[in-house]
Amino acid sequence: MDWAVAKPVIVMLALPPAGPLVLALFGLLLALIAGARWAWLRGAARAMVVLGVALAWFTSCGIFSGPLIAWLESENPVALDPDRLRDEMRGRDPPGAIVVLGGGVRVNVAERPRHQTPNAFTLERLAQGVLLARASGLPILVTGGRPPRTEESEARTMARTLETQFGARARWVEERAADTAGNANETARLLKAAGIRRVVLVTHAYHMRRARPVFEAAGLSVIAAPHGYGGSTDAAVFTDFVPTSTSIQWSWLGVHEAVGLLWYRAQRLL
Repeated sequence: MDWAVAKPVIVMLALPPAGPLVLALFGLLLALIAGARWAWLRGAARAMVVLGVALAWFTSCGIFSGPLIAWLESENPVALDPDRLRDEMRGRDPPGAIVVLGGGVRVNVAERPRHQTPNAFTLERLAQGVLLARASGLPILVTGGRPPRTEESEARTMARTLETQFGARARWVEERAADTAGNANETARLLKAAGIRRVVLVTHAYHMRRARPVFEAAGLSVIAAPHGYGGSTDAAVFTDFVPTSTSIQWSWLGVHEAVGLLWYRAQRLL
């Protein structure tokens, strides 16, 4: 199987809520295999089932997702104010471009005029990028490769959306990157060729903790422009212990980022 296809499948099965449920399912299968002969193995299987179900519930609740996302966002506690960006533009080392990272696409044959559209996260990033571009006059770079089973690169979809829905234009369209490290390296290659070494980096606040260091490692000076905050350190209430679709989404994103941080550090990319 092609790694580009296998990777998202592996990720989906490993992260919550699927990961804990896979653990519980494995425990059930192990219990069937153990039968009545191996009591110790049957006990271990039961523990797997209980642990898997408990983790699936816990990671689907705000009591888990809120603090996790808040920790990821803690290095960039506030969004970039357009007034502050204007101050940066008047400084001694102003940025030369706004870099907007892709956050995913959707493909559905019912969509018109194109089957492929940006998902909600990408639309939020584009909106933030346009806001800052209009405040500063800086050109925009969009970055994102072509995911499996899609019609075109993520960056191409983003560039078209900028024109049709925001009345803006991307000066650079980076279509080769497959992940955040790739976004950084390919963006640095394009912008350094244009004489630009300082950028405004636009991505969600939970993602900035991982994105900013790899862009800096690629040789770019970064002004962080996080947005879309979703973390919470408020005192827990009863509903924080009840699974919700929103908490499941934030938990998936949070664990994905935490694992990504560990992976990048193991590869010495951070």
